Amino acid sequence: MQQRIEHHRATVDGVAHHYLIAGDGPTLLLIHGFPQTSREWTPLIERLAPRFRVVAPDLRGLGGFPGPAGGYDKMTLAADVHGIVEQADADGPVLICGHDMGAYVGFAYALSYRDEVAGLVTVDAPLPGTALGDSLSTNPRTWHIPFHSNVDVAHLLISGREREYIDYFVSSRSYDRSAITPEDIDSYAAAYRAPGALRAGLEMYRSLAQDSTDNKAALSKGRLSVPVVVVASGVTAVPDALEAMAGEIAEHPRVEIVAQAGHWIPEEKPDELARIITDLAGGTTEAAR
Repeated sequence: MQQRIEHHRATVDGVAHHYLIAGDGPTLLLIHGFPQTSREWTPLIERLAPRFRVVAPDLRGLGGFPGPAGGYDKMTLAADVHGIVEQADADGPVLICGHDMGAYVGFAYALSYRDEVAGLVTVDAPLPGTALGDSLSTNPRTWHIPFHSNVDVAHLLISGREREYIDYFVSSRSYDRSAITPEDIDSYAAAYRAPGALRAGLEMYRSLAQDSTDNKAALSKGRLSVPVVVVASGVTAVPDALEAMAGEIAEHPRVEIVAQAGHWIPEEKPDELARIITDLAGGTTEAAR
């Protein structure tokens, strides 16, 4: 049965945000990546809203509300999302799943609000402040990170070509290209054509050096004690590096590599990701290991 999705607005520290709510139960926070919006979670909402109260925000500068010039470091974005969760009347500690840039925000949220988090799932996102995450800017396979971080140049080259660029970017990191439809691409292109939206997305990359510094400082106080699952694409995963990263950030981590999936795991393998989230929420032996 199709789940009813409600659209809401929250204002946090003077910044307006759009977010989605669906379902009932313990709170599941879903945080999107680049170059997407909360729309990317539609397949997961359909599967998980019967069990969870799903909250899926659009990050600042997206979702139809212009963002400020600054504040795109992940600790600030996590504070935005925390304010949204409070206004959404979340019940108890939240379970977080973030994809891509959203995983960076989810990680910052878990570090900043440790007592308010039940668990964390990161999806195909080597995290700033870890050896793997900090190596990406010099890896030719992740060319987009230094490109997007050079915000003015990237904005100049992408602006006016948002649909073409997003279509190329999605295709270049897909295993099942059909999982993200032309209508999805149209929606993302429209979102990033809105005034200030493309720059907001790119500013999230410019802040990665600051994110690394912030995360290392937070981890110096201790790794995450809640269960953490690091999910990665079977096409690009390096298991040893992922295991090492998981051990850097959490006391009780595990790694899940999703076969026959590219970067867009929420759309390419929604059943598998829904299982991982549900297992973690259920406190299974595997999830707590």
